Amino acid sequence: MYEKGKAVVFRRPKEVEIKEIKLPEVDDETIVVKTKYSGISTGTEMAVYSGEASYEGVWYPCVPGYEEVGEVVYVGKNAFKSNKGEEFKVGDRVMANEVRYYPDYMAAWGGQCEYAIKNLKTSPNLMDRPAKIPENVSYQEAVVTYLACVAKKGIDMVGINQGENVLVVGMGVIGLSAVQLSKIYKAGRVIAGDIRENRLKLASRYTEYLLDLSKPDAEKNLLDINDGKKVDVIIECSGNPSAVDNVFDYVRPGGRIHLQGQYRQPIVITRYSRWNCSDLKVSASIALNPGGKEEILKFISDGKFDAKNLYTKECFIDKAPKAYKELENNKYDILKILFKWEE
Repeated sequence: MYEKGKAVVFRRPKEVEIKEIKLPEVDDETIVVKTKYSGISTGTEMAVYSGEASYEGVWYPCVPGYEEVGEVVYVGKNAFKSNKGEEFKVGDRVMANEVRYYPDYMAAWGGQCEYAIKNLKTSPNLMDRPAKIPENVSYQEAVVTYLACVAKKGIDMVGINQGENVLVVGMGVIGLSAVQLSKIYKAGRVIAGDIRENRLKLASRYTEYLLDLSKPDAEKNLLDINDGKKVDVIIECSGNPSAVDNVFDYVRPGGRIHLQGQYRQPIVITRYSRWNCSDLKVSASIALNPGGKEEILKFISDGKFDAKNLYTKECFIDKAPKAYKELENNKYDILKILFKWEE
């Protein structure tokens, strides 16, 4: 039972196939989730696809991905509980996410598979545990929730006090999530910054304050937006190393900068004095905190967080090789592609 399943496999960079693979062993400590939807991570996963990933322990062939939701089809008698202490049962709709071990393939987080085998061997971290999806939240909404959890961890780390003015740079899924979460946490003025008009248009759903960072007078425009003041907090989500060097133009002395992007090249700071002479606090984070999934899912369920507009399109899983190529060639026009695993 559940010995094999269909999976996306990166044979080598930019070479994708769908094939049946051997699954991890299912025992009394295991939860098995049948995948309904998964998503392509435009940062981490596409870096593995392109061969640009710098993560230790990543090699080919591998099973990529970590955005995966589905239905529980098996629960072992000694299976772990959720981070809320809830027991799982067959039929539960859950976020499954990482599967960190396969017998015959490297697991580059391993979420692009027909079945998620969840136990302490494949999902050793608390953040890996499944989270139940509320009844009024769709699979499509839930599958994009993972990156919203990444944004939440960053915001929790940098800390946003009520009334503080925030600039979020980079309007991908993490950046759009950070804009929404900053407002949920009662920030003052939340400004969305990007160099592309289409991404700023997406952000206009969530804030009226938009900053085109491609303009030579962007700093002046920010001051015009923010009553002549620079912002208290910057959350940098673009993944562009040069953007990190530029964000210092927009933060007040004593302010805070959080690096949330996936940077594929080294970050070079050309004017270091702006860091140490301005008494800035700089932080960085990756992944998510245990319990973050449940919190974001509740925000969606309560109508506080919009996940319906955080993906561009969906296609059946057999189209995956074309989908990765399409995303590679249109990375600024496509926000996210979802895979549907059943007809």
